[in-house]
Amino acid sequence: MLLIIPSIDLSNAHALRCVVGTPGTEALYSEISDHPVELAQLWRRENAKCIHVTDTDSLKGANCIANLAMAIELQKAIDIPVQFLTWQPTVDDYRRLLDAGVYRVGLSSVAYTDPDGVRRLVDDFGASRVIFAVRAHNGDVDCGPRVGMIADEEYIRTVYELGGRRTVYTEVDWEGNLTGEDLKVITRIASVAPMKFTMAGGIASPQHLWTLQDSVPRNVDSVVIGRAMYENRFPCQNIWRNIEAKLEPEIHAHAHENSVQSSISKLASDDV
Repeated sequence: MLLIIPSIDLSNAHALRCVVGTPGTEALYSEISDHPVELAQLWRRENAKCIHVTDTDSLKGANCIANLAMAIELQKAIDIPVQFLTWQPTVDDYRRLLDAGVYRVGLSSVAYTDPDGVRRLVDDFGASRVIFAVRAHNGDVDCGPRVGMIADEEYIRTVYELGGRRTVYTEVDWEGNLTGEDLKVITRIASVAPMKFTMAGGIASPQHLWTLQDSVPRNVDSVVIGRAMYENRFPCQNIWRNIEAKLEPEIHAHAHENSVQSSISKLASDDV
C-alpha cells in the first residue's frame, strides 16, 4: 500500500495552497493557509502519517530564514514526521535543521559539493532522517551553478554510495499538472539503486493511485500529493470537509491556545 503524504509549499513562511472547503467555509480555509501550523494539524487530523514541506523560495535561489523557522515550528506542532525539502548551500545548514528538531531533511546539490560532509550527516542522524531530493527534467537534475546538470540515474547512484536510502523524485512536468506520473520513468528510477523512493507530483485521482499501486516496483512505497489534496479530489475528503465545516471554526478560534503537541524525541525512528 502506497503511503499518501500531503504537501505544504512554503513561501515567506506562508502556505501557497488553500484547501477548497464546502460552500461558506472559504474564509476559514484561507485563514488556515495563512497559518501553516494549523494546516499541518488539519492534515494530521485527517490521518496523515507524514507531512511533506517544500521551501519554494530556496528553489528560486532565495534564502528565506522564515521558511526554515516555520519548518521547525511545524515539527513541534504535530506528532508525525515533517519531511522538509530545502535547497541549502552547506551541510551545516541541514545539520542545524536536524539539531533543531526537524525530523527529516531532503538534500540536493551538497551531495556533490560536500560528499564527506553528507556521509557524516547520514552517519550522525541516520538514513531515515537524511534523504535526498531530485527535481528532474528529461532525465537531468540541475545541481546548481557549482555542479551543473547531472543525469538522474548518476545522482541516485552517487547518493546511494554516500549512504542515502531514500530519494524523493519528481519530474518538473508533473508538478501541479494533475496529469499522472510516467510509469516508465518510475520503473527506470527504481531500478537504479536498492533504496526506497517517494514519488511527487502529478497525482489527480484515486484512479492514478490505484494504477501506481498495481504497477510500480516494491521499493516505491509513497507518494507526495499537493494540488489534488487541496482540491478534494478523493472521495473520503468530502466526509472531512463536512465535519470541518462544523468543528473547524471553533478549533481555529482557539488555535493560539494550543500547546506544543509533539517533540522529535517522541517520534519513532522507523523509515516512514
